[in-house]
Amino acid sequence: METIVSLLSVCFISSFSVAQKLKKINVNRKSDTCYVLGNGPSLKKDLDDNIESFCANDVLVVNTMCKSPFYKVIKPKFYVLLDPICFDPSWGEYDNVVECLLNTDWEMFLYLPYRLCPKEFQVVLKSNPKLNIVLFNATRVVGLSHISFYLYKQGLGLPSSRNVMIQAIMCGINKNYKKIMLYGADHSWTRDLDADEKNRIYIKDKHFYEEDSKRYLPVGMYREYLLQHYQTFVSHFVMNSYSNYRGAKIINKTKHSFIEEYAVE
Repeated sequence: METIVSLLSVCFISSFSVAQKLKKINVNRKSDTCYVLGNGPSLKKDLDDNIESFCANDVLVVNTMCKSPFYKVIKPKFYVLLDPICFDPSWGEYDNVVECLLNTDWEMFLYLPYRLCPKEFQVVLKSNPKLNIVLFNATRVVGLSHISFYLYKQGLGLPSSRNVMIQAIMCGINKNYKKIMLYGADHSWTRDLDADEKNRIYIKDKHFYEEDSKRYLPVGMYREYLLQHYQTFVSHFVMNSYSNYRGAKIINKTKHSFIEEYAVE
């Protein structure tokens, strides 16, 4: 049933023209290794320890990483946006992200989710000729692996669009990198949950580029929050199998990460 639903979703939601354009993009890899940087709190130390490696290799960053001063130092080759707060002007992050991207002065591939990213956002960013805007299909595809993996390879979907790291890893694999190195992929959300004296549940948001902040969940959202993260961890299991299918290896360099599936070196 999951396979049937996924195939129907691809037919009615995914764009085949977007998938074709995605496959044809030549990224001119520096090597067979891609560094994928999440925004977890552990990345702060990793940036200090590995900045020379990041500057010398192909790096992919995600969501609001451009808020960090390291963004202009590393000059990443890829940038993946998936969080709606980056596209919606009503959120405080929108202006920061747009300003940073418009001031990017090196060639970079900017991956944006088809259907989820407003066209107005794309129009604004197209004014910067340094940004190569690449659309991708964020359609959820699960079920029988031999069918799902074929659809992933064709750029027609993802195992989940709940977490940007899934698309980031997919980007590295589908661009034929043989080694995907993960940093800042803490995924330690359960450790950051708490409740106050009135039983209001909140999250201690932790990113490497800013101080911790407290965010309260609306009543009833806690169940959805846990479900979303369950789907994220299942998707990492799927991505590990997909990387083996494509002859790639994912190595989690994040210290104290909650992701169990990937190799550790």
